[in-house]
Amino acid sequence: MLPGQVPLDLVGPLQVLCSAVRLDAGIAVDYFGPVECLAWLGPLTLSGIAPLPESLDGYDLLLVPGQYRDATDPVVQQRCADWLGERADRVGCIMSVCSGTLLLAAAGLLEGRRCTTHHTLLERLRELAPLARVQGDCIFAEDGPFLTSAGISTGIDTMLHWLMREKGHDLTLAVARDMVLYLRRSGREPQLGIWLEGRNHVDVRVHRLQDTLAARPARSWKLAEMAAEAAMSERHLRRRFTSLTGMTPGDYLTRVRLQFARQLMVETDWSLSRIAEAVGLGEDRQLRRAWRRFSTDSPSAWRRRVESG
Repeated sequence: MLPGQVPLDLVGPLQVLCSAVRLDAGIAVDYFGPVECLAWLGPLTLSGIAPLPESLDGYDLLLVPGQYRDATDPVVQQRCADWLGERADRVGCIMSVCSGTLLLAAAGLLEGRRCTTHHTLLERLRELAPLARVQGDCIFAEDGPFLTSAGISTGIDTMLHWLMREKGHDLTLAVARDMVLYLRRSGREPQLGIWLEGRNHVDVRVHRLQDTLAARPARSWKLAEMAAEAAMSERHLRRRFTSLTGMTPGDYLTRVRLQFARQLMVETDWSLSRIAEAVGLGEDRQLRRAWRRFSTDSPSAWRRRVESG
C-alpha cells in the first residue's frame, strides 16, 4: 500500500482486509511508501513505513489511498507516480481511493479507461488524464486491473467489491457483518441500493433474514421458510418486515434478485434467460416483469446504457 494524507481513505479499506485476516482469509498486508513517516491527523503521525519495493511481483492488490493533496511534497508525488508507472503491470489489481486516482492519472495509467474520484476533483482528473473516461455518477469504477473510488466511505465499498471478487460472497458478507456494514455490490448502482435500503433498523432477526436472502437469492423461497429463518410466525414476519423496511419480504427478495441480475449483466455476457435462472427469477419473461415493477426502462436498455459507459 502507498500511504495517504486522508486517514479514513486508508483506514476504511484496511479494516476490511484486517477483518478478512481475522476470519482466516489467507490475506497478508504490507505497508510501504516513499517516506518513512508522514503527518497524518492533527498531532498524529504515521511511521514505520517500509520503502517502496523494487518489484510488485506476487502482489494481488496495491491500494493507493487519497494522498495527492497540496500537503504532499510535489517531488514525492512525482517519485510515486514514476515508481507506479514502471511497475503497474506487475500487480493483479490497483485500487485508488478519492484523490489517489490522481496519482494513477499522473502515472499515465488511466488513458482510455473508465475511472472516478471525489466529485471536487473530477475536473482535475480530466486535466491529468484527458483521454480517460471520467465518471461522476458512480461510487466506484472498475476497468481492467484498476478500481477507482469516489471518496472515504466508497473506499470501503470498493474493497468489499474486490474481496467479493477474489474470496467470494460468504467471506465478504461475514466481513461486512463484522464491520456493521451492508454490501453495495456494483459501483454503477445508486448511492442507496438494496444492500443499504431497508437496513436502517436494529431487529437482529430481520437482519439475519435479509443476510440470508442476499446470500441465497436463487433459492425458491416461501414465506414459511422466511419466517422460519427469522424465527417468527408468517403473520408477524410480514407485519414486522414491512414496518421496518417499507417493503414486504417478497418485494425485498425480488429487489435483491434484480440487483444480482444487474451485476451479472455488467460482469458477464450471459443472456437474460440464463441470468434470470441464476438469480431465482426463472426465465427472462419473469425477469422483465419484475424489472418493470421497479424501473421505467427495460433490462436490455439498461444493459446497453451501462455498456456504453
